[in-house]
Amino acid sequence: MAQYSDKQIEEYLKKKKKREEKRTRRRSVTVDQKNRQRLSVVFALIMIVMVYLIFKDAWWQVVRADDLQVKATEMQTVDTSLDPVRGNIYDSNMKALAQTVTEYQLYGYTNELYRADGISQSEKKENVRKLAEITGKDQADIEKALKGKENPVLLADGLKQSQIKKANKEFGNSIVVKTKVTRSYPNGAFAAQLLGGVNSDNNGLMGLEYEYNSTLSGVKGRVIRNTDSQGNPLATSSSKYYATKDGDSLVTSIDEVIQHYVEDALAQGMKDTEAESISCIVMNPRTGDILAMASTPNYNPNDPYRPSSDDDYNSFKNLSTKEQSDYLSRMWTNSIVSGVYEPGSTFKLITASAALDTGSATMNSRYYCDGAINVDGTMLHCWNNSHHGLQDIKEAVGNSCNPALAKVALDLGAVKLYRYIDLFGFNQKTNVDLPGEGTAIIKNTKNMNNVDLATTGYGQGIAVTPLQLLTAVNSLGNDGVLMKPKVVQKIVDKKGKTVKNFPDVAVRQVVAKETADKMRDIMEYYVSDAGGTSAYIPGYRVGGKTGTANIAENGGYSEDRVTSFVAMAPMDDPQISVLVLVRKPSKGEFGAATAGPIVKNILEKTLVYKGVERKYNSREEAALSKSEVTVPDVTNTDSQEALKKIQAVGLNVKSVPAGQEKTSFSVVDQYPKAGTKAVKGTTVYLYSK
Repeated sequence: MAQYSDKQIEEYLKKKKKREEKRTRRRSVTVDQKNRQRLSVVFALIMIVMVYLIFKDAWWQVVRADDLQVKATEMQTVDTSLDPVRGNIYDSNMKALAQTVTEYQLYGYTNELYRADGISQSEKKENVRKLAEITGKDQADIEKALKGKENPVLLADGLKQSQIKKANKEFGNSIVVKTKVTRSYPNGAFAAQLLGGVNSDNNGLMGLEYEYNSTLSGVKGRVIRNTDSQGNPLATSSSKYYATKDGDSLVTSIDEVIQHYVEDALAQGMKDTEAESISCIVMNPRTGDILAMASTPNYNPNDPYRPSSDDDYNSFKNLSTKEQSDYLSRMWTNSIVSGVYEPGSTFKLITASAALDTGSATMNSRYYCDGAINVDGTMLHCWNNSHHGLQDIKEAVGNSCNPALAKVALDLGAVKLYRYIDLFGFNQKTNVDLPGEGTAIIKNTKNMNNVDLATTGYGQGIAVTPLQLLTAVNSLGNDGVLMKPKVVQKIVDKKGKTVKNFPDVAVRQVVAKETADKMRDIMEYYVSDAGGTSAYIPGYRVGGKTGTANIAENGGYSEDRVTSFVAMAPMDDPQISVLVLVRKPSKGEFGAATAGPIVKNILEKTLVYKGVERKYNSREEAALSKSEVTVPDVTNTDSQEALKKIQAVGLNVKSVPAGQEKTSFSVVDQYPKAGTKAVKGTTVYLYSK
């Protein structure tokens, strides 16, 4: 092993130290370079972020400044809508058929009324006391509401306008008022299909409510306030109030009394015939006014999802979901306006009118019936295969003879018959002011043969709406002039001032006055001496015509029938016309048996109510003298006492509104009037306030 001197060792250590210092210096230089690089990157990132924030801030404060201002305003603004009062629907005597019940809701800002900084306990108690006094609520309930977390909080609902005025005067911007309106039908299931109904937003869904929705609904109002994030009104803010515009009201041609007569008669008819449904429309043939309209089964617009009759409802509950849906659809539909049916023999009035007006037939024309007629090899039979023999046109209509009216149509010819079908309005809608009007189904003259022409002559192979048929027949009671049917007579504002009138509209002259006179004579003969005697009313000249038609189904005809009776009175000065349709009757086969008694019931009561004087012939006077009684005077008496007096002379009693017969009320009016001669069994209607 080599030996190193101390000097060598010392030099070695010095050299080693120098090498280490040199390495340390190099390492230090490397670290400083890396640090500078890191710092540069960090600085660059900071600069980028700062530049981004500067530009972003400029974007929000300069470019988006207007949008942000709008949003800030929206966040600070409470916009409360105020519902207007929906207009009423009145009958022709200004009795409400549909009305709006308005309730007011009172909300309070808790931080203004109870929890505001600086408000004393005595002030809190005074606010609670005043609110309770105005609303009629307990002070404990008001205080509990004001202590809650909601802001504004509901303090009371169901308030009257007078209460709201007091609250506004006392508390100003510290309260908010909201309106809550509901639709009410005071007579329940009354003229339901005609009036229709509304949805949860108080918008019309059916009937007049739908047709005149924009008129009835009015315009909403608004209250706008600026608030803080807690919903409290700002001290420097001011509120804006935009008043509601209440809806206008409808004054209809419907007469509540006649409508009651119709609905009572239909209810009895359902019991007598056990039909699937019965429909009726009553009009003034001179003006086109619809005086009553009803269908069964019906419903209560206050509760439209169930039939009004308990028996019908019990049957309804046992139906499947789909069957219930179909049932409701039929129940809500106004079939008088929307539905079509084969008119059957009632259409013979149209055929006879066209023949007499053109001269292809006269009152002396003769038609032979041996039970059938051969038309191009097709045998068309009479309704009962009877042999009517030789008959003139009045007797042919009176006998409701199919072969005779087929011959009348063939003599008239397709072109002329269909020209009169058009003139009577069957090729167009009547444009009645009700929604969903249906259209007739009529064959084109180019595609029809003689068999089609012959069957059309007695009302088969053609489908019309009930409203079209009665409107057409009305022209015969109006000297041949066709009138446009209407329901609404005028529109009035909430003060009763007329906004718009709906005048009577004459559409056109359909047949000559002389033709109309002859047809009224034929119609009267049918009721007094032929097949329509079920509607005969002693003392009144009633005219009409029945109809029976099998229901078209699957390209053919089913065994089910629609029976009908169209009538008018008095025939020397027609004031009332009626059409009754009985669909699928279980009892009674023809219109005279099913619809005739209903027509008589309605016509007799209506003519008495309208003050039309009875004019008895000698035969009638002799027959009726034994059964007539004098209606006692029961006005301004208690209803129970009135009931005893009326029943004592052999008359029946019903209250208006219905269902009050077993309760006591003051009788304010009666129909028929005191002193009127009435046949035993006639119903006297007692009216309460």
